Amino acid sequence: MLLRHLAIMLRLGLLTACVVISNPSDSLAKGTLWENWGAVLRGEVPCEPAVGIYAGQSYDWSEMNFGLVSYQVLYDHETIWLHQAPDGLGVRLEGNIGPAGGTEFSGARLMASANVLAVYELTSREKQTIVPYIEGGIGVIYTDFQRSGQGSRVNFNPVAGVGLRRGPMFLSLRLFHVSNAGLNDDNRGFNGLVLGAGVYLGGR
Repeated sequence: MLLRHLAIMLRLGLLTACVVISNPSDSLAKGTLWENWGAVLRGEVPCEPAVGIYAGQSYDWSEMNFGLVSYQVLYDHETIWLHQAPDGLGVRLEGNIGPAGGTEFSGARLMASANVLAVYELTSREKQTIVPYIEGGIGVIYTDFQRSGQGSRVNFNPVAGVGLRRGPMFLSLRLFHVSNAGLNDDNRGFNGLVLGAGVYLGGR
């Protein structure tokens, strides 16, 4: 039940991102893109769900570290945007949640994020056993802590990384950033390095 609710929230996040970065008037005129987003929200578009675990360490905040459990859904790019794209290009939606610890706050604190990432596999899974990929995107993150000058506990969360996939298994190394993009006068963000591993659960 929890995974189903998380998947619905991820699809809603994708719909929001599509509305922001697409041309709504053109989509409404054609109708097909909006219909496709509705199919995504209903879970009718082929995808690969996955679960993962991520461990992170901030490199510009003294001893701030965290661990996250992740639920992800990977779509072919063409099934989301309805136009041709390079082979191996996909769109990943993910929800992450877990504890954080640090020297500037006491005890474990909650971190939770929802991200939309482009994922590009550099080789074909049909041709190679181990497939390298790159990924990058943005999301929204909540932190149950607020360092001096941070301004807000809800922030933007740009992410970029590299990874390896072998069959259903994957490993990734990411850079992440947390800040409010200047929406608040206090915008002391932080950056970190994240190592992750997970498994796809089938699908497509």
